[in-house]
Amino acid sequence: MLSTQLLSWYSENKRNLPWRGTKDPYKIWISEIMLQQTQVATVIPYYKKWMNSFPNIQVLAHTNYDDVLKHWEGLGYYSRCKNIHLTSKVLGKDFPDTFNELIKLPGIGEYTAKMILAIAYNQTEVGIDTNLERIGFRLLGLKKKSKFNNNRVKNFLETIQDKSKPGDFNQALMDLGSNFCQAKAVNCGSCPITVYCKAALTDSPLQYPEVKKNKPIPEIQVAVCVIIYKNKLLLIQRPENKMLAGLWEFPGGKIESGELTENAVIREIKEEINLSIKNVEYLGEVKHQYSHFKVIISLFSNTVNDISSLKIKENYIWTTMKGLDKFALPKANYKMLELLNKDI
Repeated sequence: MLSTQLLSWYSENKRNLPWRGTKDPYKIWISEIMLQQTQVATVIPYYKKWMNSFPNIQVLAHTNYDDVLKHWEGLGYYSRCKNIHLTSKVLGKDFPDTFNELIKLPGIGEYTAKMILAIAYNQTEVGIDTNLERIGFRLLGLKKKSKFNNNRVKNFLETIQDKSKPGDFNQALMDLGSNFCQAKAVNCGSCPITVYCKAALTDSPLQYPEVKKNKPIPEIQVAVCVIIYKNKLLLIQRPENKMLAGLWEFPGGKIESGELTENAVIREIKEEINLSIKNVEYLGEVKHQYSHFKVIISLFSNTVNDISSLKIKENYIWTTMKGLDKFALPKANYKMLELLNKDI
């Protein structure tokens, strides 16, 4: 039987990960959220640091969000962090053990809810993400991505699941995907369940399921200025309703079509914080890619002597270079700091 063979392999070869070997729904929840669209190797040090600082949901709920966000800094997709903190405040201490209760919580979707129920509460749920979906498509020999085929995969995985070890079944499929059945590489010869796989019988298993063509990623030109006053730098906190909410950054904005970068940064600083600057110093260019777009940042610096006209809608602070360590910054801002350090 497929599941018996899979679990036998898993018991001997499962990855030694810090969130395994626990039934604590809090720890499983944090690991699952961190692992969304993030590689395991990247998550491990973040998870360990997080658990050292926030060992349970009560501690997390009573921690200032800026401190929580600092622990998430660099993981990306910051709405995940915001939803974790919101959920901790909603729950207080008791973690739900039903799908209907879990699905109502901020940031917990169908996949995460089912993984928590399977691993923490031993309920017969299968959390199907892109990895498990891919394995299901290949086992069934399905190419076309459609709602009908997605449901076929879902029903198939739920049917073959070992009811006595639902958590291990989910994690075994995850490890299988990581070891043998990746999106762009397969090792069918070593896979413990290859005899059950229809895609493995073909000359092109990577074509199961069909690969979607990626759309061109839009590019945004941005001008940013490091404002210096009395040897301190200006940081502005991004609003709660925008991307990268809660993170701190240097002021600036989009360059208009045909606009010179120097003119753009002078205009943006006037519009954003009501400072009139001139003789800005160009520090260099920074490129950074997000999931759906990339930015090219022209970085400038300017030392000001008078900030009496300063007007900023968001939270802001003046800090030293050393003081920057206290604040959670976007990755692009760290690239900017490298240019700034070279200039100092």
